[in-house]
Amino acid sequence: MSMDIYVSRSRGFGLVDVIVGVALMLVMFLALFGVLRASLVLSALAKAKATAVELASTQMEYLHGLSYDSVGTVNGIPAGIVPQTATSTIDGVPYVARTYVEYTDDSADGSGAGDTNGVTTDYKTGKVTVSYSINGLMKEVTLISNFVPPGIESTTGGGTLSIHVVSATGADVSGADVHIVNTSTSPAIDFTTFTDPSGLALVGGAATSSQYEIYVSRAGYSSAQTYARTGQNVNPTPGYLTVVKDQTTSATFAIDTLATLVLSSFSPATTTSFTDTFTDASQLVSQASTGVSGNALSLANEALSGSARSVSVAPSYLGGWGILSATLAIPSGTTAVVRIDDAVGNPLPDSVLPGNSTGFSSFPVSLTDISIASYPELALEAALTSNSTSTTPSVLDWSLSYTEGPTPLPNIAFTLTGAKTIGTDGGGLPIYKTIINDSTGAGATKTETLEWDAYTLDLSTANLIESCPASPYPLAPAQASSTALIVGAPTANTLSLVVENTASSTVPDAKVVLTKDGYAATIVTSACGSAFFNGLSADSYITTVSAAGYTTKVFPPITVAGHTATTLILP
Repeated sequence: MSMDIYVSRSRGFGLVDVIVGVALMLVMFLALFGVLRASLVLSALAKAKATAVELASTQMEYLHGLSYDSVGTVNGIPAGIVPQTATSTIDGVPYVARTYVEYTDDSADGSGAGDTNGVTTDYKTGKVTVSYSINGLMKEVTLISNFVPPGIESTTGGGTLSIHVVSATGADVSGADVHIVNTSTSPAIDFTTFTDPSGLALVGGAATSSQYEIYVSRAGYSSAQTYARTGQNVNPTPGYLTVVKDQTTSATFAIDTLATLVLSSFSPATTTSFTDTFTDASQLVSQASTGVSGNALSLANEALSGSARSVSVAPSYLGGWGILSATLAIPSGTTAVVRIDDAVGNPLPDSVLPGNSTGFSSFPVSLTDISIASYPELALEAALTSNSTSTTPSVLDWSLSYTEGPTPLPNIAFTLTGAKTIGTDGGGLPIYKTIINDSTGAGATKTETLEWDAYTLDLSTANLIESCPASPYPLAPAQASSTALIVGAPTANTLSLVVENTASSTVPDAKVVLTKDGYAATIVTSACGSAFFNGLSADSYITTVSAAGYTTKVFPPITVAGHTATTLILP
């Protein structure tokens, strides 16, 4: 007889079960924490708003408790006993309460010049704004109320200021700050109002005076203002405003979005050379069976062949490659050639430099057709052979010329003067609104934030060779403009070229190659189509010009004597 025995085993929680359980609890905890945090934030916002409403209500009740004549702000129009700004901190939250009171012209009896009884200060309007910040959020509460005089309406003994703010094109500018100051009245006036959607700020009940200072501004905009008559500015434009009893004084001020002008300073392009006269081997990076002695590179240790390679030439602001020159001593039964290598030591292919694979023994060799984009770095390589251990060819010197620049030139001081004026002096000469004295700084560039105007450039301590575009610089609102300044001392003989097409438009980025026997320089035209060659000798030069979309043209010789300038027309 058989008996089956069943054993029941209970299994505990495994490690994976524990991890999953903990993870689920963590997710639930984080969710609950997020809900709690959000509820705390909402609670704090609600509490802060309630406090702001209470502060605003208390301030408004205070205004209603004043007599009609006392409803006004200190240094405001109408003047009163209420401070324009008050601050307080409650439960760690700072609150700023701003009170603004103005006269209001009720349209029921006509407005402005159409008012039937000529009284435009019918009643007062009070506005209380309480602003606060909590959890990085800016909030505000605003209450507005009217205050009616106890009797019939009457004039205040003053007049009305009507400030119209427009853009450069004459469009209305709303939300502009209009700061009004008058220290000659009693009490003194110093407050700020804002333009409405029509660009107007109307201030009724202004005391009669001829000393109203107006300052108009808006974030991101230029500013405008009135100016005092002084010993220097004898005829300010505009001068302080005058308010006459029961009349409206109107003035228009123009502001607009700011523009930027970037000034960058450069030294002119120069043609220079890498040259080695083999006083030692310091300008060589590799040698094979060659040596340097007696100011020459020759075969060493009775070798029948050898080579040497120069250090790489890699100008920082390469404009173009020039010419290869060398002086070789080649006794009978020997050979010596020089090649041009790329950055890793490979000879340039003949498709780039014809004859380079064989090497050159007759000089100079023009390198102006080598692309600087493809080959920003070059080196010289010499290959020497001999059929006798007692005879060796030699390289006595070699050089590789190139044009470098324009190169950033730091710390160039400049003055920018706008065309807008704010008056004239005793001699009738204009007084300009904007005069900026600055420098391009260590980075050779400076960004100026300016209002729309036309700005004239002056360099007080440097010689300006070229400004592209030329001064003055007209700036429209919100325009971003840049100008390249070529600064330096011209040599005795220079050549200024402007490349144009047949439609008389300048051609930027044109490659201009200037050559004569033993000389070659390449400069790419600026955005204004110009190229300036410095350091020339008095001689005749051949100019070859090429540009995308145009036929390459070789121009007749140009005779350079002193400072020479000419225009070249590309077909």
